[in-house]
Amino acid sequence: MILRPKKSLGQVFLHDKNLLQKTARLMEPGGQVVVEIGAGDGRLTQLLLETASLVHAVEIDRGLFSMLQERFEATPNVTLHCLDARRLSFEKIIDDGRLEAGVRVVGNLPYCSFVQIVMTLMRQLTHIKDMRLMAQTELARRIVAKPSTHEYGRLSVIVQARAAVKELMSVPASAFWPRPKVDSSLLEILPRPNPFRSKIHAEFFDDFVTAAFQYRRKTLLNSLARSAKFSSQREAVRSQLKHFSLSSSCRAQEISVSIYLYFAEQLAMRCGE
Repeated sequence: MILRPKKSLGQVFLHDKNLLQKTARLMEPGGQVVVEIGAGDGRLTQLLLETASLVHAVEIDRGLFSMLQERFEATPNVTLHCLDARRLSFEKIIDDGRLEAGVRVVGNLPYCSFVQIVMTLMRQLTHIKDMRLMAQTELARRIVAKPSTHEYGRLSVIVQARAAVKELMSVPASAFWPRPKVDSSLLEILPRPNPFRSKIHAEFFDDFVTAAFQYRRKTLLNSLARSAKFSSQREAVRSQLKHFSLSSSCRAQEISVSIYLYFAEQLAMRCGE
């Protein structure tokens, strides 16, 4: 079967052998369960299988999925899943015993669905030990961005509130086929233990951060004033800004993750969440 990348899925395949091997080594899957998102033609899958106890390979493209079936037909420690990673549920594809121990996640994520896949993973961090995710550098920098930078935004805060993040290595565009216009980066994402006291609190936090960044050019207070859920909390937030010696004219991108966590905790208590 001929490999034909689909632009509609944002498909590019890591073909550099040295970088494939380095990615597998950085994953260090020894004896553990790995979930690979975007298995493609199975090149990285093959390397992961050398040491992982089991690899769950996820691929949305039915043509590539058929290639994977042929390639790993006689391989006992791989389970293939033809599904959209934006709707991935670990509880549906992994048995309870293995899931309780936690899984490792690795993937080369497409630009067009990167944010949706990351958000899907963020909602399931209790099942995840760690992640190694490949993404276009522009998107990767949004994950690791610091306050008061152009890249810092909703995605930065939501991910960093839940996990420690860092860039492990830069991957040149020449390492992929077909060659993209930009370089990529491999990220390490390590979940934090119990960042929120409940699922409801986590959702409240996400809603608050989303409202804060809804209008980046406006002040935080003016952004919240335009939110149906948080407009009534504007004065409470003003008081909290003063508590941290922050100006009432500051913008959402000037506020650290730790302060966002504090704000959301205080507002949740006021709202009875």
